[in-house]
Amino acid sequence: MADKVGITPEVGMNFESEEEAFEMYNTYAGKVGFSVRKSNTKRRVDGSISQKYIVCSSQGHRQTESSKDTTRTCCDARVQFSVSREGIWTVQKIVTEHNHYLASPDKLHKLRSQRRVTEADRMLIGQIREAGMKPAQVYEFMKQFYGGADKVPFAKMDCNNEIGRERRKYLEANDVQTLAEYLRNKQLQDPTFFYAVQVDKTDGRIANFFWADGQSIMDYKCFGDAVSFDTTFQTNKFEMPFAPILGTNHHKQTIIFGAALIFNETIESFVWLFETFLKAMSGKHPRTIFTDQDAAMAGAIAYVFPNTSHRLCLWHIYLNAAKHLGHVIQKSDNKFLTDFKRCVYEDRSEAYFIEKWNELLSEYKLEDNSWMRNLYYLRAKWAAVYRDAFTADMTSTQRSEGMNNVFKKRFRRKLGLSELLVECEKVLLSLRENELDEDFNSRRKDAVTYTTDLPMLKTAAESYTRRMYSEFEDEFKKQLSLSQKLLQTEGTNLTFFVTYMQSHHGATVVFNSEDSTITCSCRKFEAIGTYMHFNL
Repeated sequence: MADKVGITPEVGMNFESEEEAFEMYNTYAGKVGFSVRKSNTKRRVDGSISQKYIVCSSQGHRQTESSKDTTRTCCDARVQFSVSREGIWTVQKIVTEHNHYLASPDKLHKLRSQRRVTEADRMLIGQIREAGMKPAQVYEFMKQFYGGADKVPFAKMDCNNEIGRERRKYLEANDVQTLAEYLRNKQLQDPTFFYAVQVDKTDGRIANFFWADGQSIMDYKCFGDAVSFDTTFQTNKFEMPFAPILGTNHHKQTIIFGAALIFNETIESFVWLFETFLKAMSGKHPRTIFTDQDAAMAGAIAYVFPNTSHRLCLWHIYLNAAKHLGHVIQKSDNKFLTDFKRCVYEDRSEAYFIEKWNELLSEYKLEDNSWMRNLYYLRAKWAAVYRDAFTADMTSTQRSEGMNNVFKKRFRRKLGLSELLVECEKVLLSLRENELDEDFNSRRKDAVTYTTDLPMLKTAAESYTRRMYSEFEDEFKKQLSLSQKLLQTEGTNLTFFVTYMQSHHGATVVFNSEDSTITCSCRKFEAIGTYMHFNL
């Protein structure tokens, strides 16, 4: 059979394998200026392939959650192959027209299907990594080696992925033995200690690892309605992201529900982690989870926690605002950030939020700014007014960021896995000691109430921890500066408009006289768990 790789596809051409068929169309695509991927497959009753499509990568339609950019254009260009029972691939149909711009010769190396890491490249990457070159420097070296970025046959992302595959991500023999001994001892001390391992199917070695002790599992049962999750911290000799799952207790102190080491930050890894976490926690789903704006993480959360409110970290949003709107912030002498935060925390009603947002866009001439437009598209995940579940008064993953600093002080750079678990346990014990201190102080010392002759404050002081009572009392004081107006009476429901004095803005409060329930448009009770000043 003649070598057909590198020629224009024609109906009737035959290939001895799927690899040859794909290579022919991909080589042609590289000359024309587009990328290809494998698509629909039809199979016979016995499972063998009877028909296969290899399509332009712009075929179909997809929109990323973190962006309004469309990544596909419904391009119809493709090659349709029929496959005989003998395994011969025959070109059955060809569509050559594209509905999008084709890559120019100087950009061909950026097309996904044209990028490839050869075995020689893998060996070179492995050798320079073993020589001590940092991951961030490897691609720069490859650019010099090939004589320019346009001559490197793969992208920086491909290089990083290759480093990930080559790095010492798995347990070495001594680590396995030490870890097994540590886990046996932990379960002797704590029969409820939970751990799970995901094994790589290709070589049978450990890839992902999750653990939680009995106290963490109990803490989650009590305080697991709102969690914070972040994977930005790496501190182990396997260079794997360390991912603690955090929450807050009745003193508003950070607590750890569990922790994991994950090989990579893909949907598959996150799905495994979240499903394992659910198994450890007897299937209890959090009501709210805070993360950064990561698409893979968002996809895994939607799959594993379909009824959980996914909130985006405000701290990361502010960082991105500084990056994307630095010119606006500098020109306004930082006034923009103040106005932006005021808009973020506007919680009286959706109408007020939209009004404030439009005022912000108008004042700083950002009506056509793509970053602000995309942020508004995701507003239900970050704006205070759209809080629809309990958040434990968290607004970001800053608990995760703060804990990262704690871990950095505790962890040495080249910890083995069992060593890392030991150091993590020390952090856990330190946090629990802080909780015991606050428990002791709350029981030993009575809170001094704002006024001693109000039963409500007396009951709150007896029921709440000192931290929670302090916040409740602050809200109680604020209600003294409010005025209310009865808007309507409908059956047992009385609707009031509550405002600060000398202000036209406020919140709508509905009181049901039959069952004494109160609902407020600010939704703070649902989100925080204590009545706010509008309700008092």
